Amino acid sequence: MKNSLGRVLLFLLLISSVYAQNDFTHKFTLSNTNPYIKEAITLKLDLAQTDNSKVMLFKFDLKKSDTYKFWRINTKSKDEYHALKVSYTYLIYPLQEGAIELKFDLLQMLTTDDKVAFSFSGDRDNTRGLNKTDIPIILPPLRLTVKAIPKDTDIVGDFSLSWDIKKHSAQAYEPLPIKVTIKGEGYPPNIATLIKPSKVYTLFSEAPIAKSRNDSNSTKNNFIYPLALSAKKSFLLDPIIIKAFNPKTQKAYQLTLEKQNFSISKPNIKELIDTEDNPKPLQTNWDWIGSFLGYMSIFIAGFLSAKSIEWKRNQHKEKAQEEDLDQEIKETKDPKKLLALLLATNKEAYKERIEQLEKSLYRK
Repeated sequence: MKNSLGRVLLFLLLISSVYAQNDFTHKFTLSNTNPYIKEAITLKLDLAQTDNSKVMLFKFDLKKSDTYKFWRINTKSKDEYHALKVSYTYLIYPLQEGAIELKFDLLQMLTTDDKVAFSFSGDRDNTRGLNKTDIPIILPPLRLTVKAIPKDTDIVGDFSLSWDIKKHSAQAYEPLPIKVTIKGEGYPPNIATLIKPSKVYTLFSEAPIAKSRNDSNSTKNNFIYPLALSAKKSFLLDPIIIKAFNPKTQKAYQLTLEKQNFSISKPNIKELIDTEDNPKPLQTNWDWIGSFLGYMSIFIAGFLSAKSIEWKRNQHKEKAQEEDLDQEIKETKDPKKLLALLLATNKEAYKERIEQLEKSLYRK
């Protein structure tokens, strides 16, 4: 009895699925089915309503996976009378070698003109109360065959490396600031360690100041790594070598910061120590601790002051950029252009507004 019931339910599900997909057509376009690991590919889905007797809506997205990372770049819709057409564009980065599948979530929503009119009779933004029928659609996954990249590759894409070293000489324990910038197109180059720790110097590092902007073909990146070194004697900093791979040229290359010599001056001991034993020798044996702590306090105060100034400068710059973006958003009157602008910011704060705009565009 249970087996018979199961077969009946499966049969009904198959009928529902086939019926739903007879209402519309779908077409996937994939820029590359045989990419390298972390090579950008573009996915486009076009949905077109074919049954003109209904009011039809769609909700689509890729399923999250550890095998790839994705961003929605754009959504376009053309809503003629009972003839909805929607186009979705995604930027995808495969993350592992071999065969992987892109899987999807598609929801078809059916309603009528009367129900839409009733739902919008009050607040036009109140679409949650729309009386509709939701039909999950099973779309076949798309398979990618992902090629390996050279072993120990640090970044994938077309990048350049630059650096700014303010000075190569300092007093003992005085900070030596270094700024390294990685810029270019490709998978975001978040490198955990640029300079290896060493016994001859102390390394201070922070999370990179990362800026990435996605379009339909790639990701444009600007990563700034603020670093600082301090030491008690002169030292040689080994070269920084970043191993990179460019999928477009299919060639490996290196980004290199050449070795750097830093000259450290020791303080004059005669200027730091009194010629008289005061207080008595039993106590003066510990004077070096006070001197050491004094130098460390000066070093820490100077380092924190520099970081505070840099942080304020970055805050001011980011605030100016946000104000420019806010002004551009306020001046954009076309809902479709506004949706594209919000999607391009890639900010979680606009997620709710993006969903509202999509709903408004689909239902007019």
